[in-house]
Amino acid sequence: MITTTPKYIDYPSVRWNATWCKRCFICVEACPQQALEITSDGVVEIEGRCTRCGLCERQCPDLAIEVISQPLQEQKNEKTD
Repeated sequence: MITTTPKYIDYPSVRWNATWCKRCFICVEACPQQALEITSDGVVEIEGRCTRCGLCERQCPDLAIEVISQPLQEQKNEKTD
């Protein structure tokens, strides 16, 4: 029998939802690394600064910013009966 177990890394990216965002920019103010900036497109992550602490996500009153995890690699374990 073959089972697949996804392996996860913590917080590889920050996702901003323009529809939900009310443009209060609390997330930008909350970031201790100053890794988020306001542009004409909305909130963007400054590459290399974000430590994936998740404070922006926790402070957003509209749930418009999300620090996400994604599968890094699927590991296959083979078991024989």
